[in-house]
Amino acid sequence: MEDRPFATPAQLEAADYQALRQRLGTARLRQRLTAQIYHVAGEAHQQGLLFGLGRVLDIDVLVQRTARLLGIHGWGYRNFTDLQLIENRVRHPRLPAGLDGFTLLQLSDLHLDLDPAIGAAISARLAGVDYDLAVMTGDFRNTTDADHGPSVEQTLCILGSFNKPVYAILGNHDFIEIVPPLERAGLRFLLNENVEIVHKGASFHLGGVDDPHFYKTHDLAGVRDAIPDDAFSVLLCHSPETYREAAGHGFDLMLSGHTHGGQICLPGGHALVKVCDVPRHLLAGTWEHHGMLGYTSVGTGSCGVPLRYFCPPEITLHRFERGPF
Repeated sequence: MEDRPFATPAQLEAADYQALRQRLGTARLRQRLTAQIYHVAGEAHQQGLLFGLGRVLDIDVLVQRTARLLGIHGWGYRNFTDLQLIENRVRHPRLPAGLDGFTLLQLSDLHLDLDPAIGAAISARLAGVDYDLAVMTGDFRNTTDADHGPSVEQTLCILGSFNKPVYAILGNHDFIEIVPPLERAGLRFLLNENVEIVHKGASFHLGGVDDPHFYKTHDLAGVRDAIPDDAFSVLLCHSPETYREAAGHGFDLMLSGHTHGGQICLPGGHALVKVCDVPRHLLAGTWEHHGMLGYTSVGTGSCGVPLRYFCPPEITLHRFERGPF
């Protein structure tokens, strides 16, 4: 077996793991750490694309070479950093009147170690944007089993671009060891936790679950049970694949990413590849399921290759409004 590094951005102290255990729970922390170790050892695999061919072929190299042969590589790379500021109206009858006009900024799937240009593009795009709270819905790095130090360092660089509190969750590309150093820098992770957000005398509860796609350490029921029944609830969940369960637990709004909207699409944004088992209308943009509103970001960064076609990257402004769907 190839010797592969299990690297961390800094040596964590026993107290860091103890704090993570208290927050995530012993069983889920053990499950996550075990999956991380087996993944690094090459004995556990993330879902492969193209019927698992990614395990025997370097799909990323193939895509890059194909783009160059077709003469569209430069176009795709320019699209990679052409961040769109998308405004999404969240209209819900249960929204407290005092939250009308509240603006939630969402970034997702940054994959900061893919290409240094994306960090600079994010910082530039955030300049002058007005919002009340920011969230990051997982996948800070591009690789899933190598050194995540570079992505942590680049995340630290862009944190200075935010002028309001920032909350985050982990994705299937993220090791839990990134939590302590980023939280020491001011980023607050929600590890199957929730926090009450107070704004102009009104409030809502922001819940966040751990990755449901690969690590499967999410606890939707536990997060929802900790939120008062009459409170407006916003769920951060890296992948939209838990939409049925989330709606069943009575969340009002679910914000996700993971899909990249396909990233490499046909004209009209038609995704060539689905990375999770959801209906196609859940792959990008707004959706609704049994009274729960949802939004799937197509991603702020890109995965695997710094290329995008007919699916521009985005930073999303969710503007809350009180009223019927």
